Amino acid sequence: MPTIPQLPTAQTVNAADEIPISQNGSLHSVAVGTLFSPTQPAISLDQGSLLGRVSLGPGGPEEISIGGGLVLNGSTLQAISLDCRSLVQVDSLGATNSAVISTGTSIPQLMPLSELRGLFTAGTNVSISANGVISASVSGTQENIASLPTTAAAAAQDLIGICQTGTEHAISYANLINGQTIDTAEPAGAVSDGDSFWVAQGSNIMVAQTFSGVWPWVASKIPTVKTPVVEIASNTTLDGTVHNNRILVCSQPVILTPITANMGSGFNCEIVNLSVGPVSFSGSLISSSGASSLAPGQAARLYCLTYSGGTIVYASIGSSSTTTTTSPPGQVSSLVASGQTSTSVTLTWQAPTSGGAVASYTVQYRVTGTTNWSTAATNVTATTHSVSSLAANTSYDFSVLGDNAGGLGAISAIVTTSTSAPSGSVTSIVWNVPPSGSYVHGAGVIGVNAHVTPASAAIQFGFSTSTTTAPTNWTAGSLVNTDLWGAYVPTPASAGTWYAWAVGVDGSTPTVYSTPFMVT
Repeated sequence: MPTIPQLPTAQTVNAADEIPISQNGSLHSVAVGTLFSPTQPAISLDQGSLLGRVSLGPGGPEEISIGGGLVLNGSTLQAISLDCRSLVQVDSLGATNSAVISTGTSIPQLMPLSELRGLFTAGTNVSISANGVISASVSGTQENIASLPTTAAAAAQDLIGICQTGTEHAISYANLINGQTIDTAEPAGAVSDGDSFWVAQGSNIMVAQTFSGVWPWVASKIPTVKTPVVEIASNTTLDGTVHNNRILVCSQPVILTPITANMGSGFNCEIVNLSVGPVSFSGSLISSSGASSLAPGQAARLYCLTYSGGTIVYASIGSSSTTTTTSPPGQVSSLVASGQTSTSVTLTWQAPTSGGAVASYTVQYRVTGTTNWSTAATNVTATTHSVSSLAANTSYDFSVLGDNAGGLGAISAIVTTSTSAPSGSVTSIVWNVPPSGSYVHGAGVIGVNAHVTPASAAIQFGFSTSTTTAPTNWTAGSLVNTDLWGAYVPTPASAGTWYAWAVGVDGSTPTVYSTPFMVT
């Protein structure tokens, strides 16, 4: 019997072909189709497919395709990113439609489109309806201004629409009117009676008024106008901004200085002397009585006038309650100071040669460099008087005025003299205020003072570039109070290092302040 390798090879196999088979020890033949009929037929699948059962009832496995978003990687089924290009395209959106969204996970999710409205909030004058309609609205009624109803009057609280930097606002009518400025108006010509301006009469409604209509009102108010009163208690320079059209009440014996440049042509004022002494005028002045002062109780009208003769100050001086037709005395002459002691000065003078006869004299004095006069004596009938109770080693100004029923006469020429230093030598000098800091050479003075023993002993001050060589120039000290003597010493004329000196007027106890001062 031939073996299987000895048999010829079949090129094809059909179901009807037979092959040998042993059945219960006997050799039989069976068709190929019959042999394989009880077995599962071969399954042929495309790559990327799965086996499963999708048909109803029992049966063999069926091919299942892999859908979108999935991929078969070897033996593992994996989800992949959604490719929107594979989705079905729609032509319109509705509130019931859904959108695919990502919440940050790898699994996309669906969200109804109606939920998107929750991401938006309506702003000012904007609304979003339940159907998703976005609308804009304007408070009030927006329409053409020409179609609005007109009004014949506006109240202060009425509102007017304005636009500021692109934003609409409302402003009250009152604020709108107050916001107008004069510089926005056209320049006007010369004023005439027919010119008009805005006024409010009985309400806030503006009406027109003419200048000619104002004058009767002004005229009716003039009789009730009161002249302001200014009290003067110290020497004063008259000024147009302070004293013009005023009543000046002098409550102290003062000196009034009229300066035309400060007053201006047309200046006038009333001066009333309610003090116990004379009120004097300083400077150039023409008076109706020839006097340059007012006695207590007198009044004067003062004018500043510019005319063809120049600019003058004129005083129309009235009478006091004790004044008669006698004119005030003229100016006292030939005033001389003599007999100086450390506390007194003797004055002599000659009677005036003009004006009314002198009934008595008033003597006054002041420390040189000050402005206020002190009365030394009144009702002096002689032409000499000793002024006492003065400070030692001090410079004083003196003047004398004649007096009679017509008032005080013109102030005499001023004479200046100094009281003498007290007698006695200085035993001790203690600096109180020495020079300090830096000074400019030749500029001004330097104030110094020191305590002196005995207190009545006069000293003098000076500056030197040396602590051993005394100054060549000395300035007499004045008794300030108690034992304190002081002076204003001229600043050295040359730059350098300087020392302050003090010494008794008799040369006793020269004292140098050890710390120098600089002059630049």
